[in-house]
Order: sequence, then C-alpha cells, then structure tokens
Amino acid sequence: MQRAPGPALHPALLPPGSLVGRWLIVAWAGQGVHGAVYKAVPADNERAAPVALKLALLPRDPRFEREVELLSSTRHPSVPRLWDHGEWLHPSGTSHPYLVMDWIEGTPLYDQARQSLPTSQQVLQWLAQLASALQSLHAQGCSHRDVKGGNVLVRHSDGRAVLTDLGSGIFPDAPSLTPDTLPPGTPAYRSPEACLFPLQFIRERSARYRAQPADDLYALGVTAYRLVTGEYPELAEPSQDEAGSWHVEGIASPAPRVLNPRVAPQLSALILRMLSARPEERGPTAALAQALEQAAELSAPELAQPLFAAEVQPPAEPSHAPVPAEPVRLPPRTLPWRPWLVLAAASLALFTWAWWVAPARPVETLSAAQREAAPVGQPDGGSVGLGDAASATSAVDSPARPVREAPAEDQLPEPQPGQTQPDANGLCPYKRQVALNGGCWTRLKMARAECEENGGYMFQSACYLPISARGRQPTSDPLRKP
Repeated sequence: MQRAPGPALHPALLPPGSLVGRWLIVAWAGQGVHGAVYKAVPADNERAAPVALKLALLPRDPRFEREVELLSSTRHPSVPRLWDHGEWLHPSGTSHPYLVMDWIEGTPLYDQARQSLPTSQQVLQWLAQLASALQSLHAQGCSHRDVKGGNVLVRHSDGRAVLTDLGSGIFPDAPSLTPDTLPPGTPAYRSPEACLFPLQFIRERSARYRAQPADDLYALGVTAYRLVTGEYPELAEPSQDEAGSWHVEGIASPAPRVLNPRVAPQLSALILRMLSARPEERGPTAALAQALEQAAELSAPELAQPLFAAEVQPPAEPSHAPVPAEPVRLPPRTLPWRPWLVLAAASLALFTWAWWVAPARPVETLSAAQREAAPVGQPDGGSVGLGDAASATSAVDSPARPVREAPAEDQLPEPQPGQTQPDANGLCPYKRQVALNGGCWTRLKMARAECEENGGYMFQSACYLPISARGRQPTSDPLRKP
C-alpha cells in the first residue's frame, strides 16, 4: 500500500496509507468531538486482523491518557482490549495521543434490536454481559459515566454485547477535566441523584458531582427501558422536604411490561430495580449482574417470546435504488422531559419553584442519533467505527388493593388521592400525560382485565392509569422489597 505524503495529513482525516506509530491506516471509520477512529493494521503485517485506532484531534488531549488507564486495567470479554498507545507527531510539530484497541465487527445495540427481534431472554443476556463489564470497572473504583445504547455494540461473531468508549470514564484520584457542575455524559441517562445535584447545591457554584457505580447502573436501566419500550423513562417531579433537601420518588413512566406486554415479568422487575431512585437498591453491581444472568438462564414461555412483532411491509414502488425495509415495529421514541434539570444547569440563580409549573412542551421528532446527542461531553468516536455499522428477582406479590366497582366505559374515571393535577392551563407536567376530569393520566391501549390489574380505569376503549404526584409506583413489578 502506498504511503500518504506527510504534509497532507490531518488528525481528523488521515487518508489510507498513513502511518500512526507502527500502525497503517486502512480506512476512516468515524469521528467524535475529541477523536477520530480508523481501521488499521500493523505496518509490518498488512494481512493481520484489523484494529481500531483512535487519534486525538487536539494536541496532548488528557482524555486519552484517562482512557488508556481504564482500558489497560480492564480485562473483560465485553470491553475492547487495549493493544497499544502513543503519540503521533503532526508535520506541524504538534503531538496527538492515540490508542489502539480491538476492532469490533458489530451492530449498535438499538439497531440490533430493530433487526433481530430479540426475546426477553436475549435482552437479559446482553444486560448481564454489560453489568459484568461494569463490575470489572467498578471493582477498581472506576466509572464509565456514559453507558447508553450508542456505546454498546453487539458483536457479529458471538452475539455478545460489548461496552465501548471509555473516554468519559473516571478512576480514583483522576483530575477533573471540565469546570461543569455535572460530569460528562448523556443527559437522558443521568441518575436522579445527578439530576438533583444542581438543585441541592444551587448556591454553591464550585460544587462538582462525582459519578458513582450506581450512576452507571441507572444508565444501564435507561438503556434497557429504551431497548424494550422504544421510549426513555421520565423522572417524577422532585420535591423539597422541610430541611430544604430535594428528593425524587422514582420514575413517572409506567413499568416496561405495561408499555410492552411482551416484556417478561423478570426482565421488567430488573429494569425497575436499575431505575430505582435509591442508589443502594440498584446494586451492588456484582449482585445485579448475577440476578440478570440467573434470569437469563430460566426456562419460561414469556422469556422466549419476541419483544417486537414483525411488521408486514407493503410492496415498494419501483426505484433505481433499493429501499431498506424496517423489519420490526417499535413504539415511538421520546426523550424524557426534564425542564427542571435543564433550567437548573442553565442558571443556578433562578427561582426553582417556577420550574415545576411550566406547561408541557411538544417534543420535536428527532432521529435516534440526535436524541442521544448533545451530552455534556460528546462521544469521542469510541464506538463510531469500532464495528461496521437474586434468581430472576422472584416475583413479589403486590399489596392487596381495595375492591372497587368497575365503572362503565363511558363514565369518566375519578381522580385518586395524591394524583397529579393539571396546571391552570389544563396541562399535565409531561407530554405523554393526559388531563382528564381534574387528574393527569397515562392513556394506553390495553384490555380491561390487564388495565384493572395495573390499577387503571377503562374509558372509551382505552386504559387510563393515574399519575401519582410523587411518581407512580409500579403495581405489577414491585420495586422495593417488603
């Protein structure tokens, strides 16, 4: 292969044939804010298996030293292995760090779910593999800080989920690289404790939140919820106690099994465990990984049912270019609406009481990539181009509910004590909530028996689930142990 001339080189756009250390660039594979990823081979053996070479766009970027530290101390089949690292000298004289790791031939997690019709058992296996990878990091006192579907590849060779892009990770005694209150990460995947931090320390501008293993587990729960329902979970509205501390009771969204009845009870319960508002209820990581693995090994009909139904495609119109068919029908994807988090991060001096009465805003229709974009610390290109494109938490019986007379379908459901009420404009706090008869409800297509089992009311052939003012607690998959 002919070597590229030196003066034409640029760290973001190295042409095939460029040399970086002892590695020969084969192809450009992707780019993030801080780094570009290339497919490369050893310069002295161009027929060897390819590797992923990640090159810093900025000279002497300290993020790469941090990622090298994390990868070099981690040995796990669901984490790319580090092969080499060094400094690449630009013809202008600037020095750019690089690292070399496994090239993963795989498909991003959410795309894989759209293509392969996974079962609850398959999803449990992926989650168990990712939790085990996180355990290998957490055991060293490290945190990934950007767990999400976009940073997971499902490897083609063995179907294993691989956690990528450790560029946002942190290890003990690592210095802070940004002046922000919250660390790098993707907002939709932030834990409740991270979201509340700007409110707790609204007058302390120097306060900095330090991510913990529980933050990674919550992000894994968001990933799982998004994977099986097509939506992101929404946090309940925060409240302030008499001592002035802020709290959030949990997620306001229904349990995964309510949104998607194909989700096995074991999987739904474990997702709710990861989404607990109390960090100690999510882990420890090793126990969660074991529970996920044990659930995946169970033999139950509901675990073997595909999570999504295949959609029959209409005949395509004649075209010169093939139109790819969408093999799976997924629910619409939405981002969690957290105006209180956005405003708290934007201006710590604003009065917080006004944030909770703002009317719900429509959510723009975005692509999956756009919805996961705009984190505080953008992805470093770590996953872009790494590939081509307690038993099963045994079911706990729900507390017995009072026997109530089922209303007729044309009778408006009565608001419940403690239920969220619409504001003065008749709007509920979240876009998906429906204002009806003085209360806020979640409207779902559901049979009467299943609706009433989940504490809902039938009205005009739809099921209405009441939204608690402090976040609806799951009824079919209890989160807390009795």
